Amino acid sequence: MKPAHAAVRVLGSVPLNSWEREALKDYYSLIGTPRGATRLLNTYRLVRAGVPVQEWDGFRGDEGGLREFRVALLLLAVAAGQPAVAREWFKLLRLRDSGVETLSDEVTVANGSQWDCFKELYNETSKQVKVPLTPDLITKWLDRVERFTF
Repeated sequence: MKPAHAAVRVLGSVPLNSWEREALKDYYSLIGTPRGATRLLNTYRLVRAGVPVQEWDGFRGDEGGLREFRVALLLLAVAAGQPAVAREWFKLLRLRDSGVETLSDEVTVANGSQWDCFKELYNETSKQVKVPLTPDLITKWLDRVERFTF
């Protein structure tokens, strides 16, 4: 019989790299509850586990990576912490024809302060990713993230 304090190893667990743990801190302002933080962490791990090997260089955030993981983190953080903003923004992204570099002040939703917080993080994320946030890139991560949002 195993002692009660024995460490349990979870098969298939997705450990986070230091650059992921640091980046998660940047999105705390979108998460208002411990439950939201747990949801973000769990859904991020699911999305990350599904990144194909050939896409890893674009996804990763360490030296040499293009940092697409930040796009996934932002989408997941807003979905976990501000679902009303996420629904509005995801709908806007699906309707857009052209690239989205920054969010304009024309966009408004009922939760103005939440939208402002999100907009600031979106614009900061667009600077941290080493490739332009093209419609194809946004759609790629939106498709993957929306599977885990409700």
